[in-house]
Amino acid sequence: MSQPVQSVRISNQELATVREAMRELHRLLAQLDRGEVEKVVLTQRNQMRAVLITLERYSELEQRAAQTATRPRAVSV
Repeated sequence: MSQPVQSVRISNQELATVREAMRELHRLLAQLDRGEVEKVVLTQRNQMRAVLITLERYSELEQRAAQTATRPRAVSV
């Protein structure tokens, strides 16, 4: 089971229900492509369930995570 999310900054424009996303996926993708929204947070039963982002943004996040994982960590003695 996943851990609860601490904090997520979202605007009303970035929220969509799962049902709405199923009906309006083309519109949501177009908004992402045009840069009108950075992400779309999908909700189900008033709970945040998933985030829709562009492939470019996903790639950026993966690269950043890989860089963080390969960085040597300081060791206290």
